[in-house]
Amino acid sequence: EELWRQQPTRAVAEEQAEALFEQEFAAFEQKCRERFEATAKSDKRLSEEVCLLFNHVLRQHRYSQEGLHALELVSPGMLLRAVSLFERDARSWAEEFLEISNMHQFQAYGVSLDTAPNERGMRGRTDPGNLLAGHVVQEMRSRLADLLSFPVQDSGELPSSESILESICKLNEGVLAMESRFLKKVGVRLRGGGVPFLNDAQLTLRHSLLKKLIAAEALRSSRQWQAIQNHRQQTEQEFMAMVRGRTSDATSAALLARSFVDSLIKDWLEERLVVVAGDIRARCLADMPDASRAAERAFQQSFVERNWEDVLEYVLDVNAYLHKMFSNLFEDRKSGIARAQRPLLVASLSGAFEALSGAAKRWSQQQKKASDLPNFQNFLRNLASREQAGAGHGQSPDVLGQGPYKLLSERFPVVADFRIEEPQVFAAEFAIRISEQLADQPLETLVSDRLEEATAKQQAQVWALVRGCSGLCPCCGSKCDKLDRHTTHRCSHHLLPAFNGWRVAGTCEAALDACKSSKNHDAPKRSDFSDHLFANLHEYLESEHPEWLPFPKEDRELLADSYLKAAWVNCRIPLLHRYDMVDCTPQDWIDAYEEPHRMLGLGALEEAEARLTPFGYIPEGVGEPQ
Repeated sequence: EELWRQQPTRAVAEEQAEALFEQEFAAFEQKCRERFEATAKSDKRLSEEVCLLFNHVLRQHRYSQEGLHALELVSPGMLLRAVSLFERDARSWAEEFLEISNMHQFQAYGVSLDTAPNERGMRGRTDPGNLLAGHVVQEMRSRLADLLSFPVQDSGELPSSESILESICKLNEGVLAMESRFLKKVGVRLRGGGVPFLNDAQLTLRHSLLKKLIAAEALRSSRQWQAIQNHRQQTEQEFMAMVRGRTSDATSAALLARSFVDSLIKDWLEERLVVVAGDIRARCLADMPDASRAAERAFQQSFVERNWEDVLEYVLDVNAYLHKMFSNLFEDRKSGIARAQRPLLVASLSGAFEALSGAAKRWSQQQKKASDLPNFQNFLRNLASREQAGAGHGQSPDVLGQGPYKLLSERFPVVADFRIEEPQVFAAEFAIRISEQLADQPLETLVSDRLEEATAKQQAQVWALVRGCSGLCPCCGSKCDKLDRHTTHRCSHHLLPAFNGWRVAGTCEAALDACKSSKNHDAPKRSDFSDHLFANLHEYLESEHPEWLPFPKEDRELLADSYLKAAWVNCRIPLLHRYDMVDCTPQDWIDAYEEPHRMLGLGALEEAEARLTPFGYIPEGVGEPQ
């Protein structure tokens, strides 16, 4: 602005102009930096907020919620100095928190590990110190990993008191479950009744939240600084253009055209695409509102609807099958909405750019002398006002219900107040430069690419909401459908164990007793890690999958049994071959449910694996039968 106050004969050398810009923008950056520092939350302040929130929740609920009375209040300084359990050395962790309660059980556990397959090549696991640090601590970390990590939104906002209380209680429950279902079984216990470890675990939970808040704060500052740097580049270009040719209306027109295209495409179009992608998201969530109903939909679409190819995909990997089903649903909703919205967006943008060029021409025809950009901006505002009042020059609202002049006046870019010596030259060059900008990438292609990017982000977010727990029943392979964070699994639709490759010990016949039946509960189960044979299902789960206890038991005939029987009869050939099982399918099942023209053949499993591979399934080939 100071340059424009000078007489045209007083030119400023480019070197001086660059030095002047660097000096002024450096001062501007310093002011911004000071403002950021004043508004940014320090690590200490974030620590104080976390401690204040956690301590408030503990004081409010420590006597009404079981297990909270043993938890200690934490000061901000202690939280800042805290070392996460995951950062502790395994041996020091074992020495501080663990002790052997039953040496006989502990030694038997070590021997069982030495006889089990060992991919890591560890040695000396029967030594108490090595066994505690090398396996027991690692198992504890694995079991508590999810519970010790606090989920935080990208916005970096503090969680609610309700979510804090829920996380505290679930961590307590997880520690108790780990102690009873794992440590007790291997002859180990937590020192001091578990109170020291419990408090360190809760401190790690706080520390996890603090680290994520610090990272979110750093990301926010980084984004603000990046926005300033982007602004710097544009401002420098405008500044140097004024220095090199202040009287060039063509240069001013080129700068305004580029800024207008960016304003409409990068800002307005992005906002519209977010709305469109949000509509797709809403329609998908109407069909799959949560993980439980998504799992139910997967069972209905495969077993209940008797889609035998889908049944094979379900039993191979229900999580991959659900991902495939969700992706197909999202693509279906996306194609319907995008097919309708894409041409509307293209038409709206095209109309806006045509109206902009036309408005510049009409404005130039009204100008009898030199003018400036604010005058052109006011002209667009007047057109928008007349358009809204219904007295425009034949202009009607565009296909999205908004007149082009209203859109143009609202999206007028922030640029220097260029003086325009010859409005006609400016308008002609402005129209040419807009055409050149749009010629680099057709609007149809641009809108399609941006829409694909916006919907891809929404698809990833919705999938994270509906995929749920990835836990699978160790017996039949069905999916856990419990919501929220949990330490024990449960599923509504258990299958026949034979679908997951289970055979009757001794005869190798397919295990066709229902997963929840008394016969399956009483049947011997072979270990997943060795040749050890457990006497029954409870012993097997208690030793290797305690998170599935208590396991449901039900013997009455259910309607769902017909779905499972029909699915087995028509899918059994590839499954019998894959798991080397002896066919013992009852003849009455075959008579009632077999569909000779639809039942699957030997190659069906390989075809199902090929269909699931793009959705996270990893083919394992023919492994040892269970």
